[in-house]
Amino acid sequence: MPELAAQLVALDTPERLLVLPEALSRYGLPSDGQAPRRIGADWFAVGDLVPDLTDLSNYLDTLAAEVLAACPPEVTVTVLGCGHGGAAAARWLAGQRTRYDRLILYAAVFPPEIDRRATLKALPNRPVTVIATTIDSYKSEADGRALLDDLDEAGLPARLQYVSEGPVTLAALGSTTQLR
Repeated sequence: MPELAAQLVALDTPERLLVLPEALSRYGLPSDGQAPRRIGADWFAVGDLVPDLTDLSNYLDTLAAEVLAACPPEVTVTVLGCGHGGAAAARWLAGQRTRYDRLILYAAVFPPEIDRRATLKALPNRPVTVIATTIDSYKSEADGRALLDDLDEAGLPARLQYVSEGPVTLAALGSTTQLR
C-alpha cells in the first residue's frame, strides 16, 4: 500500500486532528545498492507477536490518553487501521481502555497468531467500516468479505466498501454511507 500518511494529507483540515502513530517493530528494506539502506516499520515483529501486542496496547493507550486529554470531551474519535495496522487497531480497541466512536479497517490483514473472531467479539458495539481495495491483492484476506462476515457474527454494525487506486478520501472512508 502506498504511504498512508501521504494519502491522508487531504483529510488534514483545521477541524480534524489526525494522529498517525508509527508501528514499533523495525526491519531493513531491500536496497538497490546505491541509496542508503532504509528502515521500515511494522506492527508485529516476526516471532515476537505476543509481546508486541502488550507493548502495542500500552503504547496506543498512552498516546490516546495524551491526545484526548487535550480535546473537548464530545470529540468524535475514528480509528483507522491499514493492513496489519487493522489487526493492531482491533486488538488494541478490544482491550476497551480507550473510547472511540468508529473503527475503519482498510485492507486489514490479521496475522494467523491473532484469533480474529475472538478479537472482533471483544470489541465494543461501535460501527465498523471495512474498506477493501481492488488493487491490493497481496493477501486474499484484504478483499474484506470474510472480515465482514466475522463482524456480522460478532454482532457489530458493519459495512463493506471497495476503493480503487488513489489517495484515501472521505468518500472512500464511507462518511456518507449507511451502515447495514
